[in-house]
Amino acid sequence: MAFKIIKVLNNNTVLAKDETKDKEAVLMGKGLGFSKVQGQRVEEDKIEKVFYFYDKKEFRQYEELTERIDRKVVEVTGEIISLISEEIKEPLSEHIHLALTDHINFTLERLSLNLDIKNPFLDEIRILYPKEYALAIKAKNIIEERLGVCIPEDEAGFIAMHIHAAMVNAKISKTVKYTHMIEEMTKIIENLLNVKINKDDINYGRLVVHLRFVLERAEKGNFIKNPLLKAVKKNFKGSFNIAKKLGDYIEEKMKVKLPEDELSYLAMHIQRIKETSF
Repeated sequence: MAFKIIKVLNNNTVLAKDETKDKEAVLMGKGLGFSKVQGQRVEEDKIEKVFYFYDKKEFRQYEELTERIDRKVVEVTGEIISLISEEIKEPLSEHIHLALTDHINFTLERLSLNLDIKNPFLDEIRILYPKEYALAIKAKNIIEERLGVCIPEDEAGFIAMHIHAAMVNAKISKTVKYTHMIEEMTKIIENLLNVKINKDDINYGRLVVHLRFVLERAEKGNFIKNPLLKAVKKNFKGSFNIAKKLGDYIEEKMKVKLPEDELSYLAMHIQRIKETSF
C-alpha cells in the first residue's frame, strides 16, 4: 500500500488515495492525521483500519459533506463506524460513511430546533435487528458523551437500520421498505383478528422474523415447502384466510405471488397470535 493524504479529518482519521490500487479510502489509526497535511505520505504502521471507496461519485459526495458540516460530527461518526467494524468482524459497505455521517448531522440539526424524532418501526427494528440495535445504542451513547446532546431511543432505531444496510451491503431504502411492510402486515392481522398484539410477546417476535424471511424469499423467488399444508388449511381456516390477505399485500407491493406453502407457515404464526390474544 502507498497512501497519500487527500484531507485530514481529525488526528485519527484521514482521507487518502491508495496509489497502488488507484482507490480513495478512509484511514483510521491513533495519531494518523496529527500534524499532517494534504499530499503527505501516510505512515503505514499507524494505519489500523482501511475503508475503500469503490464508487468515485460516492467518495466526492463524502468529501463535500465533510467540508460543510461540523468536524466533530465527522469525528464522532468515524468513531462509531470503527466500533461497528470492530464488533461485527465483517466488511461494511462503503456507503455507511456518507449515509451515517449525513444522517447523524441531520438528526443533530433537528434536535437543535427542538423537533421531535419519532420512529414508527422501533418495535420491529428491536426484534428484526437485535445486533444492530445493540450497536446503535452504543452509538447513541457515544454521541451523547462526545457532543453533549441527548439522543432519543427512536433515533437509535434509525441508526440500527443504517448499520444493517451496511452489513448486508444493501441500500437503506430496502431496509425501510421491509420494515414498513412488516408493520403494515401486523396492522392487517390486528384488524382482521380485532386485537391489539402484544409486541413484547414471543409469538409476535417469531412472526416478525418469519415475515422478514418471507419478504427475502419473495424477492429471490426461492420459496419453501410445508408438509403440513393440508392440515393447516383444514384446522386453521381463519388464520389461513388472513395469511392470504397478507399474500395479497405482498403481491401488490412486490409483484410476487406467494404459494400456499408459504401462506400456511404464515397461518401457523397467525394462529399462535390468535390463541394468545383472546
